[in-house]
Amino acid sequence: MNWIILFFIVLGITGVLLLFYGIKDKSLALLLFGIGALIAPILFYTNLAFLMPMIPAVVMGILYFSQKKSDTT
Repeated sequence: MNWIILFFIVLGITGVLLLFYGIKDKSLALLLFGIGALIAPILFYTNLAFLMPMIPAVVMGILYFSQKKSDTT
């Protein structure tokens, strides 16, 4: 197995774990690193790596709307 593929598999698994912990704790840092680690291999293999700087804005939007919904109930 190629080392880069193995690295991206480990990075994706780490991203999923960080994403779940970030959603559970509503932590911006965990969400940011989790989504970044999960999306990086996908964007790399689809030649869309130029979209990587958009990840922090998407994470902040998700966190803002999830907190806004939970405050109203």
